[in-house]
Amino acid sequence: MRIEFGWSLDGTAWADGTGARGAARMGPRSLVQLLQNRLGLTRPAVEPAVRVAQYVRLVEEHLASLPDPSAFWPARSFAVDPWSTGRQLLRWRDEAVATGWRPSGVEGPLPERLAALRDLERTVVVGTAGTLAPSPADDLAELIALLEGDAATWPLGIEEVALHEPPERLPGRWPHLFSLLTTAGVDCPVLPAPEAGAPALTVVEALDEWSAADVAARYLAAPAAPEDGPLTVLAARGTDVLDRALHRRGLPAVGHVEPSTDRAHHQVLGLFLDVATAPVDVHQLAALLDLRVLPGADGDAEPVGLVPAAARRRLLRALGREPGVGGPAWQEALGQIAADGPAPAIEAARAVDRMVTEPLPAEGLRPDLLSARLDWLVERLRAVARGEGELLATLTQVRTLQQVLGMLDPAAPLARRTLQQVIDSCGGSGPSPRAVREVADWAVTTRPAQLRAAGGTVLWWGPSAEELPAGQRWDAAEVTALEAGGGQVLDPAAVASLQVDAALAGLRGARRVIAVLPGPFAEEAPGPSGLLAHLEAASGAERLSPESLIDGDTWRLAGRALPVTTPTEEHGEPVPPLERLIAPAPHLLPERLSYTQAASLLACPQHWALEYALDVRPAEVAALPTGARMIGTLVHAVVETLVHEHAHPTAEQIGATFDALVPQLASELDLPGRAAERSEVRERTVRSLGALFRGLADAGLRITGTESRFSLPLTLPLAAGPHTVTFVGSRDVDAVDAQGRPSVLDLKWSRSRTRYGDLFDTGEAIQLAAYAWTVAQEQSLAEPAGVGYFLLRSGEFVSADPALDPRRRTPMDVEDAWSRMLAGITTVLDEVASGTVRAGCRTLFEEAGLDAGATWAQHAKAVTAARATARAAGGLLVEDHCAGSEYAQLCGLTGDRR
Repeated sequence: MRIEFGWSLDGTAWADGTGARGAARMGPRSLVQLLQNRLGLTRPAVEPAVRVAQYVRLVEEHLASLPDPSAFWPARSFAVDPWSTGRQLLRWRDEAVATGWRPSGVEGPLPERLAALRDLERTVVVGTAGTLAPSPADDLAELIALLEGDAATWPLGIEEVALHEPPERLPGRWPHLFSLLTTAGVDCPVLPAPEAGAPALTVVEALDEWSAADVAARYLAAPAAPEDGPLTVLAARGTDVLDRALHRRGLPAVGHVEPSTDRAHHQVLGLFLDVATAPVDVHQLAALLDLRVLPGADGDAEPVGLVPAAARRRLLRALGREPGVGGPAWQEALGQIAADGPAPAIEAARAVDRMVTEPLPAEGLRPDLLSARLDWLVERLRAVARGEGELLATLTQVRTLQQVLGMLDPAAPLARRTLQQVIDSCGGSGPSPRAVREVADWAVTTRPAQLRAAGGTVLWWGPSAEELPAGQRWDAAEVTALEAGGGQVLDPAAVASLQVDAALAGLRGARRVIAVLPGPFAEEAPGPSGLLAHLEAASGAERLSPESLIDGDTWRLAGRALPVTTPTEEHGEPVPPLERLIAPAPHLLPERLSYTQAASLLACPQHWALEYALDVRPAEVAALPTGARMIGTLVHAVVETLVHEHAHPTAEQIGATFDALVPQLASELDLPGRAAERSEVRERTVRSLGALFRGLADAGLRITGTESRFSLPLTLPLAAGPHTVTFVGSRDVDAVDAQGRPSVLDLKWSRSRTRYGDLFDTGEAIQLAAYAWTVAQEQSLAEPAGVGYFLLRSGEFVSADPALDPRRRTPMDVEDAWSRMLAGITTVLDEVASGTVRAGCRTLFEEAGLDAGATWAQHAKAVTAARATARAAGGLLVEDHCAGSEYAQLCGLTGDRR
């Protein structure tokens, strides 16, 4: 076997070397692994996080053995941040061993850092079954020890190791290894240095990555000149954008996308533990429930979720009703799953419920409890993995974390920061799903030192500041101590020169180099490339812009040309019409109608048709109640609970009820950083509900029901004939006075203190009119019930009863409002049945001469004017909220169709 060895050749193709019979190109790690295989020294790989955990345990044991632990040099840092300190000590230890230092034979005083490493090394037993798994430096030391002893005369099956660098330039014990290989009969010649030369250099500098990708893709698509020779793409930067440009031209992708710790499968573990730790973030819980880990079995199948679909849908629906855990909706969903769900769904629902109703305390994250919580995740990942590489990587990450947690003191709680450090250490980085290299006519490499384009052409994509290995810096006293212990320490500049010289040799071997600079990436300008600056200084080439490459109707770059054609002008999709005409659609008429649905129907029929008639809705995970909607639901529930439990609730009882219901209905208020908001909402709730109960009592009103549900038949006189729907919903507060006259209050959590008073005064509070109609139907009243609002945020009543509202408002004509509401509903449903669906939201804008970019003040003025016009005509205008909803783009209010 023939090997071509270079300090920068790890990761190169196996048979890409020189020689008639070919040679394996190898770097340091590859050569060590080959020799381990030949000498029977291979062993299972050990995750880096496991080695850190082993070293942390060694430090803990060493500190426990000392009469005065504070005398140990890194003791203070270890007490504050054990994981980071242990990881740094291990890094220093491996760097010291890589120099050839043998601490076991060193006596006497040493610099503090090396003294600490020597003390720890005395307890280290290196090996798979030892106290510390071996590092690459330990592997090299083991090889050398074996070649110095029993294996000195063993046949290695290697004829030659041709060296790119002289052995004496290499760091640590590498010169000694090649000396031992020579003794074992392996020829180790040094390859002659390539002839110094300067390739023809062309540099194109673009302002953005898309323009640069177009330049590179055009060059690869253009016919090659005979003198170009073999072509190599040197991808010094991710090629995701370049790959898209290549695919548009029918060319294969380069497929170099940088690994990242932010890949989806690396986020499963962190998300799972975030949900398992108090306080529970309901939005994180929804994301976990909705997480899909695998595509469906075929193109039409639903993707496989971490939580089975039968449990996922019901639990997400429960969170949509009550954004918390443990409440009635959550318990109802669990009961439904247990009653008719498949076994995996039942098991998953129980595991999730146990995880969120008994979360781990944030200040008590014991390793044994954390590891136990991960058991279900391991079993679920194993059940759905199906051999998929990314999911198996997640499973490996979870198992590694469990292994690490098993090495830590089970009784010592981990800080959140330490736990996150451990998770990050276990995760590593993962490839992008778009990192797929496709067969092409050109070779691809990612480092200049690995170029084999002798006499050919190099397309250098994205040259930037080179990331040279930093290496460990030792001070003069430490260098002396390391060398006294058998180490060989090279100056950091000498180590860096190995990389730089190899890179320059690779670039100089090409006949032509075309460098394409893509400009900023992620809004950051890349650092200048020292290698490119070196070539530019030698060639004197000026940088070109993408525009300068166009000469008339021809694009030219470095001897290649393509014809330039002007694309036809394309216009965006036209603005959707205000009215959509479809076939007559009586099947879209509703069978059930709530007030919310009726208001949507009146405000924007298109919105209503999408959401209710066609059931086009956002995913549950995207529609969890938050903000004012969530708080309103919470305070409604507080009122309902207080009415059932206390005749005259005190401020303490109101506050206690609020505290009890927050985890069930508004758990995000318990999250870190939300304490001030929670306190403000609680204070307002206590104050306003105190005013509610006192005001009702002072007015002689007795509450008879809260959240009183109704379901009543309602016949609409449509053009095609009477159409009966079931009018459904619930009234917030029902009350009666001393004479038995009923009243209805609707509770609102709103920042506006005038909106609902205005609706009441103008007779357009159709929600109150609807509730008054339901009370009249249920109780056969001769006169309509009294109606009003209570503003939960400000603690004020809106009512014609002067005992509740001192503004002496005129009683609202609820019968007139109800009849106008029914007339509006009838008109819209007649239009829908005949095949006309209006975009009511945009109709208001266009009739007022406004575009979608109008200010709030302009919009409010237009609404006020339109309401007055409709009122004067005996009609009714309900303000739409499409612009702030998920339907804004479908209605044409946002996006390209605006």
